Amino acid sequence: MIVIKFWMTCLFLLISGKLLAAIDVSDPGEQNVQIVITEDNGTELQLEARQAPLSKVLDSIASKTGVRINYSVLPDGLVTATCVGPTVKQVMECLLVRKADLVFRYSQQPSKVGPQGQPVEAWVLGAKFGAGQSNSIVCLPAVTQQQIVPSAVNPKTGAAPDETDELVKMAASKVPAERAEAIGRLMAGGREGDATVRETLEAALSDQDARVRVQAVSSLAHREGAGASAALHDALHDSDISVRLTAVNYAGNDVALLQQALTDSDATVRQLAGIRLEPFLKTDSAQ
Repeated sequence: MIVIKFWMTCLFLLISGKLLAAIDVSDPGEQNVQIVITEDNGTELQLEARQAPLSKVLDSIASKTGVRINYSVLPDGLVTATCVGPTVKQVMECLLVRKADLVFRYSQQPSKVGPQGQPVEAWVLGAKFGAGQSNSIVCLPAVTQQQIVPSAVNPKTGAAPDETDELVKMAASKVPAERAEAIGRLMAGGREGDATVRETLEAALSDQDARVRVQAVSSLAHREGAGASAALHDALHDSDISVRLTAVNYAGNDVALLQQALTDSDATVRQLAGIRLEPFLKTDSAQ
């Protein structure tokens, strides 16, 4: 199991100001999600989660803030977290540190309600699975520090065990969720330069389940860099929006891919492509 401890550079919120809204969603047992929005020297969003599924935490954030959060595959395990920040972006970055890629969309119109700089939509792309079946995340505010402590390591070398063969076998599972997890874990858990890993990821690009295809695009982009360009271009023609969004998210400096994405049938894909193109357009105008 990988336990992640993350401390944000923000002050822990003392709820002494005007209480605007609060939610406490509890299941029998120890699971609990609490979200509080306060107004005290500016709006603050405080998240407290205890042993709750990540999907439940994200759904609670979306329900309370009105920010639409899109996801397909999420890191497994239960979440215990305390995150505080003025925007959903900061809270989600705390919650999902190193566990997924986040994309945010902002309104072109000035907001009349809520804090400025609040996104209107978010995507959780390319979940990064750890070595175990339980990936609990702990986020605590106070000091700037980040520590990752792997528990499953070789006591002699200090290295994580090689799971490549096990994950390649798991990628052929008849259960889509297991295939998606295996492909996601091959991102970092597969042997570097192993042709079998690349073949497995490339085969997953045509999997019948979109969640598997999303993970395949993400893992290939992380492992192969520019070598995944052809796969990203192919993914841009996928029937599922999450796969196309993932391709745009990992486009990097592939301006041709981004420009092609501007003609996508879905507005969210076009908007993300526009966001990714902005730095290149600014560079061209400055020259």
